[in-house]
Amino acid sequence: MSSLLRMLDLGSAALLAQQSGTAVASRNVANVNTEGYVRESIDLQSELAAPLVGGVRAGDPRRAQTELLAARERDRGGELGSARAYALAMGGLEDALTSANDDLSTRLAELFAAFSRLSAAPMDEAVRGDVVAAASEVARSFRSAAADITAAQDDADARIEQIAARASELAADIAAANRALATSADPVIADRRELAARKLAELVGGAARIDPDGQMRFVVAGGVVVVDGDRAATFDTSPDPGLGGRRKIEVVDGVHRDDVTARLDGGVLAGEVKFRDVTAASALARLDALAADVASNVNAVHSANAGLDGVTGRNLFTAATSAAALDLDPAVAVDPRLVAAAAPGAGPGDSQGALALIDLRDQKLAAGATRSFVDESISLVADIGRDTATARSAMDFAAARLDALAALRDSVAGVSLEEEMTRLSQFARASEAAARVVGTVDDLLATLIDTL
Repeated sequence: MSSLLRMLDLGSAALLAQQSGTAVASRNVANVNTEGYVRESIDLQSELAAPLVGGVRAGDPRRAQTELLAARERDRGGELGSARAYALAMGGLEDALTSANDDLSTRLAELFAAFSRLSAAPMDEAVRGDVVAAASEVARSFRSAAADITAAQDDADARIEQIAARASELAADIAAANRALATSADPVIADRRELAARKLAELVGGAARIDPDGQMRFVVAGGVVVVDGDRAATFDTSPDPGLGGRRKIEVVDGVHRDDVTARLDGGVLAGEVKFRDVTAASALARLDALAADVASNVNAVHSANAGLDGVTGRNLFTAATSAAALDLDPAVAVDPRLVAAAAPGAGPGDSQGALALIDLRDQKLAAGATRSFVDESISLVADIGRDTATARSAMDFAAARLDALAALRDSVAGVSLEEEMTRLSQFARASEAAARVVGTVDDLLATLIDTL
């Protein structure tokens, strides 16, 4: 009797173990397209045998993921996040600055062409009107380019605020998962934590590790802790006078605040900050310098010569310290006769002033006296185009590296429907066999009881 009861226990345990395997394989199949899901497996372990009978039991489900591979994927995700954000921002700026209606180099060339026509007909008011119109277009083009760069910086600033808020949510998700995993080794919660960590790394870079107690710790550049166990810091953004009123990024943990704006070395935030505070700021400074060079040199020649009224000392442009402030001199704007085409005292039919203005075209007066005005305007946009192409190449390379890791992850931790269907079939056959064992033992017990 006792041996039959032990055999009944064996069959029942075997049936439960195979059902556990069926449940795990079924969950794998159900989540084949679930983002962040890691294939689970279950270990069937042999029980220690009694004098006559052993048995089987199912262990807890195990995730197929390796932490080393997960860490590498998080790192590459941060690299791609930064590269993609920077490339997209650069592409938008390039498109804005190469607009056909606001091509600065074309406007400068048209201004010098107008000066050339003025030298041939210094008393023609229509030609003088063309000079005023061309100069006005140059000023407008400078202002438009400055506005485009500033708008691109403002857009990046707005994105930084949104991304920081999302990063705070993801950090809280990781901390909540840590809290849950402290009491339950649920692989689904572990999957969600890993997915949140991947997404957080894509946004802010940094690194995560799993401590011996199973808790994830997440830090960003400089060792600033974002998640430690069930505690999560937040990413706060606020206007900073040192950044021209644009937002700085701080990691806030209680009363402690760490400014990480310039320290982030990966993730979307790093790409946005690089674009806003380095590349776009440099382009705007270069544009401002070109505007100042054009205004100061043209004004110097223009003020030294005379209009149709014989008066000297008038500027063609306002004295601009920035491209955004450049404009046509108000007096000249409303009276083309004031355009200074003649040398002082030479009379209204003279064109020496116009010729002197034409001479500025080929002189190296921009970019620290290394380029002409037109060449510098072309170089400015060309450099942005080159940087954009480089950024896109870096993005493609980062994407390829991440794709390779994702493929490796899928081969290790992804769900193969073919393999899972094979496992389901194996567990189903084993369950049928265990059920037969239980049925057979039950029949034997019934026979024994009837005999007694």
